[in-house]
Amino acid sequence: MTAVPASRTGCSATPAAPRTRLSIWRRRPLLGTLGSLVAATAAAFAATVGGGVSAASASTHDWIATGWNIHLADQFDPATARHFFNTSSSFGTGPKASVNPVTNGFAANAVLVYDSYAQFASDIQGGAISPAYKWILYDPEEWSQTPVAEQLNPIKYLTQFGQLAHAHGYKVIEAPGRDLGNVARSGSACPEQPGETLDHWYIRCDIAGAAAAASDVYVLQDQVNTANLAAYDALFSSARQQALAASPRAVVDSELSTNHGTASQMAAAAKSVNADGFYVSITSPAVSRADQFFRLMRAAGY
Repeated sequence: MTAVPASRTGCSATPAAPRTRLSIWRRRPLLGTLGSLVAATAAAFAATVGGGVSAASASTHDWIATGWNIHLADQFDPATARHFFNTSSSFGTGPKASVNPVTNGFAANAVLVYDSYAQFASDIQGGAISPAYKWILYDPEEWSQTPVAEQLNPIKYLTQFGQLAHAHGYKVIEAPGRDLGNVARSGSACPEQPGETLDHWYIRCDIAGAAAAASDVYVLQDQVNTANLAAYDALFSSARQQALAASPRAVVDSELSTNHGTASQMAAAAKSVNADGFYVSITSPAVSRADQFFRLMRAAGY
């Protein structure tokens, strides 16, 4: 996801410029799509993960957005925003350990976002996290907020983050960026291969499996492929197969963004995959496009 002046399209927000994104993407030419892999599904995949998140059903999905974006959506179209986010199966994210990001009386779970395992460990040690938080999200990416050591060895830190959070009673969402492949060179635990696309690197290194094994909800940052359904489906199917192989009861979400595709393209991508839920990245100027997307999804029975 790409940084914008008024927001950061994904997981958390700052006081002056609410963060409305999960990831920064460095574009690479597509050298070929991943081979389509049919996702293996568990027959009894209807269990509830703490906080009320139901896994894969035709009508029940979890929805994730920043608390600030949920607030903006509620101002723009209250009925639609409440349909998706005034429910205990959904989530509102934020970056402040002392402040609940979910406002307007919504029932969505408050989620504290971290880009850095080191910062999370420090906050745990210092007792800085508000009791309002039962869920913690780890979003390592190729950006300055994630320490280089964590970028170079995402599997190690995805695992350690989940272990530390669970040991302190938190539920965990992990959403590693595929742009971590951009730093997978010298010193990387899973070096990039010549000519490899980010999608290929992500699957070859089993980032999805590591994240799913360490978390309660895994989010695939697939939004850059939104306008190309074949690529969106191929990456999601492969990542979901790996996630379920690592954790058969995994809740596997996919991401969409107002930075990638029209409302109709976002809806088509969402409906094309067997996701348990969706992280919706919204830039503040694109609230109306997000509302159109949500209306399309609601009309489709979501």
